[in-house]
Amino acid sequence: MKQYLICLFFCFIFCNLSFGQDAIPDAYQDSLQLVIDSAKSIKAKKEAYFLLGEYLVQRDPDLAEHLANKLKKEVINLKDSSELRRTNYILAASHRWHGDYKTALDYYNNIYNYSKRQNDSIDIAKSAHFIGTISMFLGNNVASQNKLLEAAKIYDNIGSAKQKAHINKTLAGFYLNVDQLEKGKEQYLKALTQFEKLKDSAGLASVNANLGMVYTDLGDYEKAEYHLMKQKEYNVVFPTLREMGFHHDFLGVLRQEQNRLNEAYDEHLKALKIRENLSSTYNLCESKINMGEILIKLNRYNEAISHLKDVFSFEEHESLYQELRAYDLLAEAYEKKGDHKSALTNFKAFKKINDSIYSNESIEIIAEKDARYNQQKKDAEIALLNKENEIKETKLSRSRAIMIISLIGLGLLGVAAIVLLQFNKKIKKKNDTITKALKDRELLLHETHHRVKNNLQMVSSLLNLQSKYVEDKDVYEVLQKGRNRVQSMALLHKNLYVGEDLTTVDIQNYFEGLVKSILNSYNKSEDDVAFHIDANNLKMDVESVIPIGLIVNELVTNSLKHGFPEDWSGNPSIDVEMQEDESNYTLRIKDNGVGMEENLKQKANETSFGQRLIRSLSQKLKASININNANGTEVSITMPK
Repeated sequence: MKQYLICLFFCFIFCNLSFGQDAIPDAYQDSLQLVIDSAKSIKAKKEAYFLLGEYLVQRDPDLAEHLANKLKKEVINLKDSSELRRTNYILAASHRWHGDYKTALDYYNNIYNYSKRQNDSIDIAKSAHFIGTISMFLGNNVASQNKLLEAAKIYDNIGSAKQKAHINKTLAGFYLNVDQLEKGKEQYLKALTQFEKLKDSAGLASVNANLGMVYTDLGDYEKAEYHLMKQKEYNVVFPTLREMGFHHDFLGVLRQEQNRLNEAYDEHLKALKIRENLSSTYNLCESKINMGEILIKLNRYNEAISHLKDVFSFEEHESLYQELRAYDLLAEAYEKKGDHKSALTNFKAFKKINDSIYSNESIEIIAEKDARYNQQKKDAEIALLNKENEIKETKLSRSRAIMIISLIGLGLLGVAAIVLLQFNKKIKKKNDTITKALKDRELLLHETHHRVKNNLQMVSSLLNLQSKYVEDKDVYEVLQKGRNRVQSMALLHKNLYVGEDLTTVDIQNYFEGLVKSILNSYNKSEDDVAFHIDANNLKMDVESVIPIGLIVNELVTNSLKHGFPEDWSGNPSIDVEMQEDESNYTLRIKDNGVGMEENLKQKANETSFGQRLIRSLSQKLKASININNANGTEVSITMPK
């Protein structure tokens, strides 16, 4: 979720391009000013004021605000609701571009309330769209969903193709914001198709930027690179510093995930320098957060802490999401510096905000309202289909009457055809019901695995944090082992919720992630210990993989801990293999270390919790264990299918 608010803000930039287009030359501003200075017609001068204010909100928010205030004091009729609302839109947008979201939100709420009283549906949708998006930035998901769904319902009925594309794009960002990654991706792809039909370069730039961030989070870096480069191509139409700031920031996030840290730092630094000279403090804070994150990865902790603390110095927007990320990264930076007290303080602040944003109550409200909106949309579609079916039935009845009068034989054939058609419709309806139920079940399983993963990840983090305050080496080791066991299960649920198959696990990917996690817990890398993992493209059910993952965790941990003592010379390596034949699965973990003496092996079998855990899990799998100490230690576990 950490980058999705950046994506959402990028959507917001292009959400109402009636406020001017970057492709318009500066001569446009000069011509409007000439009309204001020389026009004798009040109507022409007033329209020029409006157009100039709407044009300047992105380029010079201060001047746009000045023009809007002048419109209110000297030009417009304050009793004319359309003129007043148009002026308030300029004021709202100018504050929005400054990053002053609270003031912008007040203006949009005033417009929304007035539009409600006047029953102006399009203006209700337009202002609700802005309110929903800003509420999302400020961390109020429930309020955001209320307004976005209200706008979507209106646009579904009377909106233009462009308005429908923009609300679909914003809803996609909302789904990402509440961690519904696959649903958000599908919504963005839908919006991309709509903007392609409209040939809307601004919309295409925005959606491609968001898809770049989605695919970065999914680990599909090739697609992420493609969409971010497409964003850059479309930004040629809007070549402002603000859009280039977004491009460098997003590209920096991708480079971080690719572990190209120096390139990532360069991209984030370019974005920061651009945003230091722009008006939006919200964008500046995003750059500060991203700089903090990359500096932590580069072990430059003091610089990172300085940037992250700056996030709390701006009061214009007070975004809970930005504060959440800043506290999380500060906790990490202080922990790596060894300042555990400061790390704990910032972690507590992170936990408090996280609980307020993602409370069970708000998640349930969001899910319920989203389901209600989808159901209402489907009901409307069904009603339309029923109406069309009624018309079709009427035409069919007339045709049938003519056919019966003309020829009895053909009439009978027509009746038979109708019966078959009705039967086919019933089958199709049942199939649609089954398909919907399966999709709902799949969504629920995704959410369940995601919540389980998050809970296990939180337990792992707490165990890791607790271990930092333990001085007893044995207790520290026990906590770290416990953390690794929990992490092995968290990785399993992560693989399930980001994958397409919710019932089986790709063993190769799972083992790779598990081994990497174990190495990290022992502050080692693949440069220290060479790993060879071969699972032969195996896929297994979840129930079987849980004990297997715990067994692998124990055996790899034992190899790292006991197989390579400090006085041992050689190149450490560990092999993890899993194969199958017609009736069995075979798991082998082998290292090239010192091996295990028989008396020590017998003692470990009697006293070690890890060994007892392996035996217990093997019994559950009805597996046999074989240990070979030739040229290191090799443990072979054979389990029936």
